[in-house]
Amino acid sequence: MFPKINNTLGKWMLGTLATNCILTGKFLQMKALKFAKKFPKENNFKASNGWLEKFKKHHNLHHIKIHGKANSAPLEILPEE
Repeated sequence: MFPKINNTLGKWMLGTLATNCILTGKFLQMKALKFAKKFPKENNFKASNGWLEKFKKHHNLHHIKIHGKANSAPLEILPEE
């Protein structure tokens, strides 16, 4: 329904995930609202929770819970087993 916003956010998201950044739903909504300002014809965009769920489903995003300092240590410095 909001193709320009969805495409722009999707491209941004792929680049961001490639750098091992963690993205939350709230952050995706905030970023989508910023992108929406660039597309006045899609001015009724609200970044609702329903929109977010559809976006995540379309991009095959899953909720992953990270505990402690997971993913913070470079693999090359971890001891071998």
